[in-house]
Amino acid sequence: MKTINSRLVLFLFLIIFAQTIMAQVKIGAKAGYSIGRITDESDNIYTEDYESSSGVDIGVFVEYPVSDLFSLQLEVLFTQRGGERTGLQPIPTAALEDFGSLVELNYMLHLQGKAPVTDTNPLYADFKNVSELRYVEIPLLGKLGWGDTWRFYVEAGPYVGFLMSSTQKTSGTSLITLDAQGTDPLRVFNPIHDPSDPSSGPLWVPVPPQDFDADTDTKEELNTYNVGFHAGSGLIRRINEKHEVFIGFRGSWGARPIQKDEVYGKSHVGGLVFSLGYAYTL
Repeated sequence: MKTINSRLVLFLFLIIFAQTIMAQVKIGAKAGYSIGRITDESDNIYTEDYESSSGVDIGVFVEYPVSDLFSLQLEVLFTQRGGERTGLQPIPTAALEDFGSLVELNYMLHLQGKAPVTDTNPLYADFKNVSELRYVEIPLLGKLGWGDTWRFYVEAGPYVGFLMSSTQKTSGTSLITLDAQGTDPLRVFNPIHDPSDPSSGPLWVPVPPQDFDADTDTKEELNTYNVGFHAGSGLIRRINEKHEVFIGFRGSWGARPIQKDEVYGKSHVGGLVFSLGYAYTL
């Protein structure tokens, strides 16, 4: 009988304890404005001079309080990252399909006494280049908070991100040049050239300005996952025992370079996010 009573007491205690723990857990959702950034400290010609681009961050979370001051928060976020670049910039050899094979292009340059085009000695053009990256990120954050009705918090922790899609959007019209200064245009054979007729023009003539408007799927060129760090702060307004709203500011940084091939750089992706959210206490 004592054994049965002991088990019954333990069972009731576990039920009460579980209900107490569940009553403290918060679930919520948030949405924010993101300022994405691609950075590369290697001075790679393909990744320098990128500026910030905007996007959205949306997600859901579960927060488990360990104490009045500290809690753990697990999130699942959809994030937009990236950057944009304008002006003279290199053209990867894979994007030169309009000029035939690279062998044919380099043979034509050889006849002109020019160095061959490679990924380390590319062609250049003046256009706009926007890189759009879309990730699902899963951060696990430690969160410190102070206050009651109004509560200030700081948070930090690691994340893992999975690349969902990647698009390179280019636009503009430009001459193609052999140098980064734009002074040596790419030339092709003049089909109307006649050595006996000076009015027919030179043997080699510049390629006319080319249209760079295109959307290119670049997911296969990038690593499929990333790891990094989130850190931020915010302010919570408790409405009642069950409901609260908050405003937050957060920065993120990816520790793993996004490119598979280091010839095209060793870029790190990150961003600043301003968000609004809602949480419900179970």
